[in-house]
Amino acid sequence: MTEEETLAALPIWRSTPTLVPLEKGRTNRNFIIRHGDDRYFGRMGIDLPHHDVSRSNEQACAKVAADLGVSPDVHYADNGILITTFVDGATLCAADMHDGETIDAIAAVLRRLHSRPAPRAITARCGVAICRSYLETTPDDELPIPRETIIRRLGEPNVDGDSLVHTDIIPENLMRTTNGLMLIDWEYSGRGVPEIDLASVIANGDLTPSATQRLLAAYGPHRADVLEQQRVALVVREALWCLAQLRHGGPQGDMVAYTKHCLDRMLRLFS
Repeated sequence: MTEEETLAALPIWRSTPTLVPLEKGRTNRNFIIRHGDDRYFGRMGIDLPHHDVSRSNEQACAKVAADLGVSPDVHYADNGILITTFVDGATLCAADMHDGETIDAIAAVLRRLHSRPAPRAITARCGVAICRSYLETTPDDELPIPRETIIRRLGEPNVDGDSLVHTDIIPENLMRTTNGLMLIDWEYSGRGVPEIDLASVIANGDLTPSATQRLLAAYGPHRADVLEQQRVALVVREALWCLAQLRHGGPQGDMVAYTKHCLDRMLRLFS
């Protein structure tokens, strides 16, 4: 069966739904699904060992996030297929990450996300550990910085956290809705220290010092040393992710431009 036929045959439908494929999605296929008067968002993906992406872990995290009220409700999750409520709204852009009210709203979403312990069965996540895993498979001639320099700057992994963490808070993974901000795309999520998500916002949003201070003040207590370590790791991680994705997926879509952006950011970090 085609992907569309597979989604249309799911047991949750009372009649045959209508599917509209979406172009967005670097590592999965996405669809808008209309069933009667209701709309859903569907995504299909396979496990990606080179990114340590497990679809079963993604689906488990999406369910917890939905229960916490920070992500759309999950209607089906199995065999690499995730069906959630379709939420009217718009994903953020880079400029939105520097708006004061938006920063406050992001902090509120993260407080709720981190408000209770994540199930122990969910994959442990740490920015440093993620970077070390990527470094094991990245050739020296692809690295913009010598390997040993990167490893020294990263330090040792921090795996003592028990919060549900998203770890991939790029602007496109934040959606502005009538009910406030929501987080989407849980491919890289897991269990870890909450500072990894604060670092993800700061690093991927290219926050200024003043915007960073506003985020941290709105979020509340955090460990400054852990935050700084994870910030460095998240900058490095995004660059290494790009290099891995180019090797495995090729220069699809905006990958060449996005890779240059992330490598330039990493070079500035080490300059």
